[in-house]
Amino acid sequence: MLSAVFWSVFVMFYDRLQSIIPTTDLVGFFTATFVQAGNCSSSVIPHPSIPGGQVLDLSAVPVSNYAYNNSTIDFCNVTVTYTHPGKNDTIHATVWLPSSDWNNRLQGSGGGGFAMRSEDPILAEAVAQNYTVVATDGGHDMNPVSSASWALNASGNVNMALLEDFAYVALGDAATIGKQVAAGFYGLAPRYSYWNGCSTGGRQGLMLAQRYPTAYNGIMAAAPAINWASFLVAEFWPQFVMNQLGAFPPTCVSDAITAAAVKACDEIDGVLDGVISAPGLCDFDPFTIVDTKVNCNGVSVSISHKDAQVARSTWEGLKSSEGSFLWYGLDKGTPLSMGGMSLGHTECSTPFNCTGSPFPISSDWIRQFILRDPSFDLTTLDHKALDDIFTRSKKEYNDIIGTDDPNLSAFKQAGGKMLTWHGLSDTLIFPKGTEQYYKRVEEKDPFVRDFYRYFEAPGAYHCSGGVGPVPVDPLSQVVDWVENGVVPETVDALAADGRRRNLCLYPLVSVYKGGDVMDASSYQCEESF
Repeated sequence: MLSAVFWSVFVMFYDRLQSIIPTTDLVGFFTATFVQAGNCSSSVIPHPSIPGGQVLDLSAVPVSNYAYNNSTIDFCNVTVTYTHPGKNDTIHATVWLPSSDWNNRLQGSGGGGFAMRSEDPILAEAVAQNYTVVATDGGHDMNPVSSASWALNASGNVNMALLEDFAYVALGDAATIGKQVAAGFYGLAPRYSYWNGCSTGGRQGLMLAQRYPTAYNGIMAAAPAINWASFLVAEFWPQFVMNQLGAFPPTCVSDAITAAAVKACDEIDGVLDGVISAPGLCDFDPFTIVDTKVNCNGVSVSISHKDAQVARSTWEGLKSSEGSFLWYGLDKGTPLSMGGMSLGHTECSTPFNCTGSPFPISSDWIRQFILRDPSFDLTTLDHKALDDIFTRSKKEYNDIIGTDDPNLSAFKQAGGKMLTWHGLSDTLIFPKGTEQYYKRVEEKDPFVRDFYRYFEAPGAYHCSGGVGPVPVDPLSQVVDWVENGVVPETVDALAADGRRRNLCLYPLVSVYKGGDVMDASSYQCEESF
């Protein structure tokens, strides 16, 4: 087995050669050098060298006929278990390597919520596309909606080592591990490396660009959970408003208010398609439909003044006890109550007997990381207490996990390319927070679009779904940008009803110009409606 020191020298040597020798020539050179390349065995694949880390174990298991998408794939499943001495953490990085037809690319795979990595089918999708894929658990379990197993230590204090692993440390490690394991298995390091993630995965992508600018050549970071310390507290706002008002609108009422907003503002873009394409131009007032009757499974319910207030407050966003703006709200046209994937969700025994049902990641963050009290009853919070929670969240954690540093100059200088898209009907992460971040990046670098491009998806929900068109394969556009210089002027998107639309480069918007409303060619990206 190669020593860690020799291995580090080899990787640097290969990177140097790769810059001056065609990859096809290097394949032959290193195939001759590593006669056992392709052998899925822990006795052959060298332990990676991890800065500040110590490898505890490396396992390699051949996997044949793994079922994926009505077909099968074969790959080598490598798990690297390691620790950062002194931090008392144990992290598992998973690398799946195609047994054949590798495309010479590494894909870093993102997670969701508190889970640093996605489920195995997402890794299988990358392998089916001939990528080597790497993912990390960050040292904690894969429960996306609860941090109960790792947030607090035995003394009841926040486990800062694991929070830092989750926020950024394990991300840099995973890129290093993925590249070295690929080189050890194939006898050839990846020619290109890409990040692919949405939500927490989107945040991870931006964190990589900010803290590890040379880790990946290209990054696809969708609906990014940036501004973490701010937006997670703001996600609790609709529930707080309901608690203060003592009013918990049933889903049928919330849906009726959303439908009324869509009806009022749908045609701003010239097309009746059930989508508010310009939420910022929608001036619908929910109080205009107070006393409107709603059919709730055969029961007639009137929209109340308090119901309208809940909707308006959810759209306006988190405010302080003195009425000042703290963070953004949901865009109009976004479902307010849609099961566990929404912020204004309620549970009802009858339309007249409902209780609030907070988004679990938000309530978990407040209980575990801010209050350090997992059993705290959040319904007892008053407005000044919520102010304090918001302030503490930003003060204690923004530098760790805010992921809102607008200085991307190192990523740009490294030649990196990044694409972000965000659904304007995202039910969980506020699109205006992503827009604000992009504006801040542009303030520092007016030429931001040379390396980083942002696209908004009207009517799209969180990462997928919704009434509006959702991006089809944005990662492939990042690849084309990095490898062929094809700059993504638009992003191909498809709606559930078959509508195609080219999402426009921010701040351009898609304007209907006539023709088949289902066809992307009937629209043009312009400065305004």
